[in-house]
Amino acid sequence: MGAVALYVVSTVPGVRSHSGYSVVLDSWLRSGILTAASLLLALRVVVFPRDRGAWTCIAAGLTLFTAGQLVWTLYVQYQSQPPVPSAADYCWLLSYVFFYVGVINLARPRVAGASRLLRMDSLVIALGLSAFAMRWLETALNGTSGQLTLVLTTMAYPVGDLILLLVIIGSLALQGWRTDRMSAYLAVGLALFAVGDTVYVLQVTNGTYVPGTLLDPMWEVGALFMVASAWRSHAPIVTSRTVGWAVVVIPTLFIMAAVGLLAEHDGEATPDVILAVATVLAGLGRAAFTFKEMQKLIVNGVEARTDELTGLGNRRAFAEAVERRTSAARGGRFALMLLDLDRFKEVNDSLGHLVGDHLLREVAQRLKAQMRAGDVLARLGGDEFAILIDNATPEVARDIGERIRLDLQRAFVSDGVIIYSDASCGVAAWPEAASTIGGLLQRADIAMYEAKRERLGTAIYAHADEADLSAPVRLIEELREALVADQLVLHYQPKLDLRTGELQGVEALVRWQHPVRGLLMPDQFLPQAERYGLMRRLTDCVLALALDQLVAWRRAGLETTVAVNISASNLLDFGLSEQISTLLAIRNLRSTCLILEVTETMLMVDPTRSADLLGRLEEIGVRVSIDDYGTGYSSLARLRDLPVDELKLDRSFLTGIGSDPRAAAIVRSTVELAHSLGLTLVAEGIETEEDQTILRGLSCDIGQGYHLARPMPGEDVVSWTADHSARSEPRPLVGL
Repeated sequence: MGAVALYVVSTVPGVRSHSGYSVVLDSWLRSGILTAASLLLALRVVVFPRDRGAWTCIAAGLTLFTAGQLVWTLYVQYQSQPPVPSAADYCWLLSYVFFYVGVINLARPRVAGASRLLRMDSLVIALGLSAFAMRWLETALNGTSGQLTLVLTTMAYPVGDLILLLVIIGSLALQGWRTDRMSAYLAVGLALFAVGDTVYVLQVTNGTYVPGTLLDPMWEVGALFMVASAWRSHAPIVTSRTVGWAVVVIPTLFIMAAVGLLAEHDGEATPDVILAVATVLAGLGRAAFTFKEMQKLIVNGVEARTDELTGLGNRRAFAEAVERRTSAARGGRFALMLLDLDRFKEVNDSLGHLVGDHLLREVAQRLKAQMRAGDVLARLGGDEFAILIDNATPEVARDIGERIRLDLQRAFVSDGVIIYSDASCGVAAWPEAASTIGGLLQRADIAMYEAKRERLGTAIYAHADEADLSAPVRLIEELREALVADQLVLHYQPKLDLRTGELQGVEALVRWQHPVRGLLMPDQFLPQAERYGLMRRLTDCVLALALDQLVAWRRAGLETTVAVNISASNLLDFGLSEQISTLLAIRNLRSTCLILEVTETMLMVDPTRSADLLGRLEEIGVRVSIDDYGTGYSSLARLRDLPVDELKLDRSFLTGIGSDPRAAAIVRSTVELAHSLGLTLVAEGIETEEDQTILRGLSCDIGQGYHLARPMPGEDVVSWTADHSARSEPRPLVGL
């Protein structure tokens, strides 16, 4: 850098002791600077692997340029009249090719995502720059005389410089004129090379070039910028953008300049005129495309704020409406209401998503009919709607909520199916409940859960009830912590062979060892986990605990299987089979030791995806059990097509089995059908000796229930199994 500064200062008028060419300064110092810059670029290629190919080309280009400078220095020293073209010319002109390739390769990842608008801007700039270059080339060519080789060599430099400038400016335009320092330094360095060459050729052509002026250091300063760029190449890539003043102003300036060039021309169709016309036409095309893009942005803006299913506003539109209302200068108050359909999941699970979507559209229409002037209605997602009730007290909002609920209780009809629905509403008033959109939504959500839990229909948020109303929200936050703090524990309920009494496996039942509330049962936290998207993490935790327990039992000499319940969200998770394979492999367990239990209702959520996941589980050898069989909407004919291994008959079918012949007949036929399909039948909920005896007589395979064994901690299963084996004895079969 010091050498460059020294050379620049030496070219300032009045600094040199004598004017004109200096061998030391203009030959050897310049050559030394360029040689050092070339070596630094070569060193960068060795040190940094990133963009190595691009920088290799740029380093080669600068090395060739340096070689040309050295050859020219020797010509000046030892030969009075260098040939044209000389070896120096060949080196200088060939360096352009390497610069082109290097810049293009370096810019490729930065312009890969450039928009069509930026590409059109690049075209406008390229055409405009080419038009002015052709005008200048025409002037320069008219002043060039001599042999053809002299003319061609002289004109090759400005053409090469023009292409280099086009590559540099085009890459910057495609990046939206927003780039990192590395690209900026390189662009400045190469631009100084191009401008220096261009001015030099123009002065030589006009006979005005004088050695030792400020023009001479432009190449050395450019090389310094290239070195600075090379050693900053580890900076992160800045992607292109389509905003900013430069994106609009720079192409516009080129278009206006092209119009000015046409205005001063005499009308002859020269290359510069043709390129200027092309620039203007490209500018008109850019304007048309910009107008089209603006229309698309308007449409996208509307779509981004519209719920696709119902045509109502979405969460974003509703949040913006509330923000406008809270920031409005006018007085007044309003209430925010959250409305959630009751038992909507049952409609989706039993009748399918098409019917569920139809119901949501019909609900939206009924809600729209209830809106007043100034109210805002939106669908936040799923079966949850939000209403901004303008100029309303909480009591007025509650009355509106009850009127809406009565309207929704009227029957809906979808493809001949009659559906009855209801809703729970939560109301939060502004500014009493909260002053922000986030706070209002949270408080309305708390009130809505209170309405759903207490079957109130519509509930109003009140600060005095904060502790009770926020319980679901606090619970889910505590559950997030529980998953990290290892607060979940498993109890295991044995499943016995009803013929021999031997242990056939256990079912893992999750519990939450809450640090304050004690041991919580699944129904106290699983619904919230499902709603707030924690089921995947919870299931992963349960699977890991259950498989770890299997390893511990195996070390204690107990070989058995464990059944784990999965939820509807797990059933739609295509990554579940890979996760299970990993968990089994880490513990060196066979896949047959694990049984996944899924209710038949869950299978109806998305039959296609469910069947695909069950197929993946079958491929890795994990068995599948259909839990609560008989309570959903499937049939054995449907289950025949699914890769399942066992059915668990719901406990409700055992009620009155000893006194009701019809109940016994249902169980008997279910057992026979299951066996005919090669499935194992498990009866859950065995509460009495009579239930066990009857089921054994009906050839039911496996039993589970409090009469046989209660759920117990994992460390108790080994001792229970030993005690059970010691006291068990064969029992006679009893038929009906």
